[in-house]
Amino acid sequence: MKSKILKLEPFYSKKIWGYEQWLLSTHKNGKSRIENIDIDFSKYIGKELPIIKKIIKANSALSVQVHPDNKYSKENENENGKTECWYILEADENATLICGIKDGHNKQSFFEVIKKDLLELNLESISVKSGDVIYIPAGTVHAINGGIKLLEIQQNSDITYRIYDWGRDREMHIDKALEVIDYEKKNKCGKISNFSKLETPYFTIEKVIVNDLYNDKVKKDFYVYTVINGDGYISDGYENIKLNKEDTVYIEHNTRYKIFGKLELIKSYV
Repeated sequence: MKSKILKLEPFYSKKIWGYEQWLLSTHKNGKSRIENIDIDFSKYIGKELPIIKKIIKANSALSVQVHPDNKYSKENENENGKTECWYILEADENATLICGIKDGHNKQSFFEVIKKDLLELNLESISVKSGDVIYIPAGTVHAINGGIKLLEIQQNSDITYRIYDWGRDREMHIDKALEVIDYEKKNKCGKISNFSKLETPYFTIEKVIVNDLYNDKVKKDFYVYTVINGDGYISDGYENIKLNKEDTVYIEHNTRYKIFGKLELIKSYV
């Protein structure tokens, strides 16, 4: 009988600015695997999932970038759009992120900003610390600065349009970026105050705190848990699976389970 709780092994990707671990992914560009089973995750469950869950460690700043929404991406890239959110795991003192652009821009004025090399002066920056949650809907200009480690939950997509790369010689995607930026800030990006749960059009995340015992049943298509602090076990009554910091487990629909220990976790589902 197939296990209904799967502990995953991440796909690791080294970057010029740090690294990514794709904790939960059925995407062709980076598939996670199942611990102790020699088969990739998507083949085992027999389907593609609508979300990806990653850990991103930024030793230096990522590019200033933007992701398209579903409509633009499906018409132009044959892929999903990319709305995402970040849970800050670690942050240096006085750490910041780029989240949005200054008010009053349209496509033409922002093109002039880029052409005149004034982009840095027209970006919105926010301070972050461990435990903060940042919502980055499609169309939001953003960048993760150095000195930050975070958990990212996103749509199942790998489409990124780079606007600026701090002098590094990588391909830019200015024309496409200008088409998809949310100049009017309709999508309400930014920091989520007093986070316990965030519902987006594409996924929901919750913070779950376990003190000795937590009982639940999977009421959605699946639940995914990532441990952000502490350690313990998860069980469906047949097997106890050890949980340590940054471990991720996938649980099938309708599964009853218990989590034992002292843990903080981020639960994700659609």
